[in-house]
Amino acid sequence: MNDRLEQVGAATPVERVYAPDARYSATAVEAIVALLREVKNFRSHAAAMFISDFRSSYRGTVFGIFWNFILPLVPLTVYIFLVNLRVFPVREGLEPALYIGFNVTVWSLMTGLVTRPIQVVKSRNKDSMKTSLPISVSVVSSFGQLCFDTLVRIALLILMMIYFQHWPHVNILGLGASLLVGITFSLSLGLILSIFNVIVPDVSRVVTIVLQYGIFMSGVIFPLSSMGGLVILEKLNPFAFVIKSARDYVFVGTHGDGIILLFWACISFFIFLIAMRFFYVMERRIREID
Repeated sequence: MNDRLEQVGAATPVERVYAPDARYSATAVEAIVALLREVKNFRSHAAAMFISDFRSSYRGTVFGIFWNFILPLVPLTVYIFLVNLRVFPVREGLEPALYIGFNVTVWSLMTGLVTRPIQVVKSRNKDSMKTSLPISVSVVSSFGQLCFDTLVRIALLILMMIYFQHWPHVNILGLGASLLVGITFSLSLGLILSIFNVIVPDVSRVVTIVLQYGIFMSGVIFPLSSMGGLVILEKLNPFAFVIKSARDYVFVGTHGDGIILLFWACISFFIFLIAMRFFYVMERRIREID
């Protein structure tokens, strides 16, 4: 009997084929689709995480939810205070408060898309190892607070426009294109750096330093045209270019560097494809799943 079993086993050998996880061979488009599917499948978790973080930010305080509205306005109000001290002159036909307020709003949105993925991936990586919740969902939930802060700042900008009676001449398509380029570029940069920061924690510190100097190199406070040779950064620095083009499309209605905008749109899209695939492939490695 045993001889027969051995003969049958010998006649039908078992072959084992080892293949890499499909994630590692995924294309950029497949990675984007998979990440969007993750967010869709866990959208209720993302909403719950945002609400929990939103409430925890003021839980136990005296003024409660009031802090969620006032803290996003602090950077703007600081510069407005300096404007009232006549530290900043009128720029490009705009009230200094409007000029700086708009710039800070766009700058905060773009830099938030860079820094939040770095913070979230680093802080929640260990927790995600214990659950099946993808890190991408945690990153998306963190953007809820960023969107809320941006809306609060926009509300203040609208009030300032009414107070100064400086009515905008908004070009919706141009503004949308400029912001889309800035959002795509910043998000891509944030996703890539978030992975590198897990490997080399110095990345977050370097990013903090660069952004502190970058606010001056991006024309947020003073126009780069008034800073001599740094005027070239208006086109070479994507943060500076997006801020200027968005401001022009809001207050002037036109922008003279459409070709440069198209150039940065192509660069941003290319980096976006790389970033999404890189984040998708590396997520399991940093979670030590594989």
